[in-house]
Parts: sequence; C-alpha cells; structure tokens
Amino acid sequence: MNERFSYSGSAVIDGVQLPNVRLQENPPEGGLRSWEGSAVFHVSEAPEGFPANLDLNSPVLIELADGRRGQVLGFVNFDGTRWTIDLQGTGPAPN
Repeated sequence: MNERFSYSGSAVIDGVQLPNVRLQENPPEGGLRSWEGSAVFHVSEAPEGFPANLDLNSPVLIELADGRRGQVLGFVNFDGTRWTIDLQGTGPAPN
C-alpha cells in the first residue's frame, strides 16, 4: 500500500515564494484520490509579488522545495492581520 502524500515547508506557487505551506493527500473516496493544503502568514511576512502576481483563478504550478511539482487552485483570504491561501490540488499530488 502506498503512503499518502504530505508536505510541510516552503513552496513556489505561480512564481511567488511562500514560506509555510502544508499539503496532504486525502483518504481515497470511491477510488478517487485528492489532495489539499494551505499557506498562512502574517501581513508583515507577505512575500514579494503577493498577492498582485498570484493568479489563482485557474490551476497554477506549485513547486516544492524538494523539486516536486503539481497543479493547484488557490482561494485567498485576509482577516486584517493574516493571509490564508487554501489550496486544492488539481490532478496528481506533486511528484
């Protein structure tokens, strides 16, 4: 049995370096596999190019620090002090 994908560390999403990204594969449902995650950081930690250079309206490339790649959709939220990007994998988990 294959171990489910998980990752915690930095990643580049659509060309923007994000410091704290967590990703995990969900348990299979009906034979289908999916993965998701998030990136959370304080407004003072916002990376250069965020959010102006981040296009999350369609699947974009995510590149993990260890070289694995995948495609994600992102949903950005700001609560006045923290940014949260909820990530939904589109296709196979980064490999």
